[in-house]
Amino acid sequence: MHLAVRSPQPDTTHPPTRLRWIAVVLCILYGFAKLTGAQFTILDSELARPLGQVSGFWLTWHYFGYSPVYGSLIAVVQIGGALLVAWPRTALLGALLLLPVFGNIVLINLFYGIDPGATVVALVILGCLLAVIAPYAARLKEAMMLPAVERHSRLRIAAIAVILLAAWAFTWWSANYNNRRPTPIDGIWTVVQPPAEGPGRAWRRVFFERNRAHWVTFRADDGTDARHHFEVDADGMVRIWETWLSKGELILQGRHTGDRIELDDLRHEGASLVLGRTDTY
Repeated sequence: MHLAVRSPQPDTTHPPTRLRWIAVVLCILYGFAKLTGAQFTILDSELARPLGQVSGFWLTWHYFGYSPVYGSLIAVVQIGGALLVAWPRTALLGALLLLPVFGNIVLINLFYGIDPGATVVALVILGCLLAVIAPYAARLKEAMMLPAVERHSRLRIAAIAVILLAAWAFTWWSANYNNRRPTPIDGIWTVVQPPAEGPGRAWRRVFFERNRAHWVTFRADDGTDARHHFEVDADGMVRIWETWLSKGELILQGRHTGDRIELDDLRHEGASLVLGRTDTY
């Protein structure tokens, strides 16, 4: 008895050629723009701008341009993925590789105020990649979605609920109690009267950090920082210790009265530091 062996059916699914090549060309352009310096280059005028005044566009360019190695790796992924998309046999692999890359680019462009033209190009690439993937959607779903298992479903749902609640509670506590201990002097202050002697005479601005409990930063004109520990009591007494959290030596002490803080330098007898509140960076 002879058994007939049925040969596998040939795969007649093919990615759309025109959209595939549009994605190839645009992705390669995106990649080489990073390697040649057409993207992620920063103007000196923007580098000199205070961080609080930097726009979303230049903040993004500064972030990605900070590390040439990181930018080059993104370029390699974009060019390599495009070359995979160029061949029908590897087009799906390339499109799946590039999909999260350009999905992230679209989100950055939309929410960080990148040039609208660049956003349109990124959306075109994303659409082309989705078109390449679409013919294989059913097979991808079959490959990634395992058969349903009904056992212990209630226990699983309860465990997930506990994890979600615990994660929210911990991070909320961390943000609002561990990281933030609001005080009436949180914010930016300017030194309006420096001490006559001692190292404190160089400080020009003081930052009582609202997003880091007990952290105060003294900053000089040359950008030098000194970080200390501060506390404010109910009577308006301000105390500043040498080391954040572990405190160490008490170095400054005084009172705040509205928009003015007067501090005595305990390391230099008779020296005082007067601060005035400011809202500008």
